[in-house]
Amino acid sequence: MGLQTAALGLAGTATTMLTRRAARKAMYTRTGAPRLPRPARDSDSFLAILLLAAAAGAVLALADVLQERRKQASSS
Repeated sequence: MGLQTAALGLAGTATTMLTRRAARKAMYTRTGAPRLPRPARDSDSFLAILLLAAAAGAVLALADVLQERRKQASSS
């Protein structure tokens, strides 16, 4: 494993941890009670599913671009 791979792994881990912490702070009070009222938590949101699909597509596209750049760099 190269130094760059390890650094990217650490950056990804840190990003995941910060995102989860921010989501918890946004969704719950300090006492652990949910911030949203009951109906809002129970409703299935089409927008949330659409945003998740868009985010997944963006991540996959970024991974594809990075893979192509790695191929070009190794062939040079």
